[in-house]
Amino acid sequence: MILETLYDALYEEYNQTREGIHVSDITLCPREACFRRLDPKPLTNTDLNFFTSGKAIHEALQSLIKKYPDRFEIEKEVKFGDIVGHIDLFDKQNHIPIEAKSARVKTMSEPKAHYLKQLEAYMALTGADIGIILVQCLLNYEENPFVEFEHKMTAEQRKAVLSQLQQDAIILKVGIMEQDPSIVRHINYDLTLNWKCRYCPYAKPCEEMRIEANATNFNDSVAKTA
Repeated sequence: MILETLYDALYEEYNQTREGIHVSDITLCPREACFRRLDPKPLTNTDLNFFTSGKAIHEALQSLIKKYPDRFEIEKEVKFGDIVGHIDLFDKQNHIPIEAKSARVKTMSEPKAHYLKQLEAYMALTGADIGIILVQCLLNYEENPFVEFEHKMTAEQRKAVLSQLQQDAIILKVGIMEQDPSIVRHINYDLTLNWKCRYCPYAKPCEEMRIEANATNFNDSVAKTA
């Protein structure tokens, strides 16, 4: 009974109408975001698990940071055209976006690819040279469970990220309006991100779209060489 209530609440949280295109929609898998807008699916134990563990570290750290309102801004909203994002913490004195994450590991030597992609998006949107990822290692019960990664970007790198965000946002909007996720970028061929495909409720139709696209590309190539 309680789990059903939690699923219902999480479903409403996931599928509530949000203004614009959110950063998380285009830094993970834009095609999944398109599918989710067009055909919302029931949520799973995995969804609930990811949500609650991630929410826990955010709220804990933000409650502590409230003691320093002159230095830190919590859930800083950033906008660029139709793109909207909310940074976990923003160091106003040093102009540094900070993302807080949790991971089921004992330690971590480098940040995960999707952590970096989200942070780089926020660095591009704020024009920040430096960003920080703070990770809580949930399986570390003895030593310091927190790991901090500092990430730097040049102006050219931020420009390239911003261009990709704009392109993905435009195509995602078109995919939603045309009700056609096949035109939206997917992550299946990205070896640093395609682990997410294992948990995706839209994996089957996405695979069918990729097969059709590959067949079309192959036929086009054959026709050009004929």
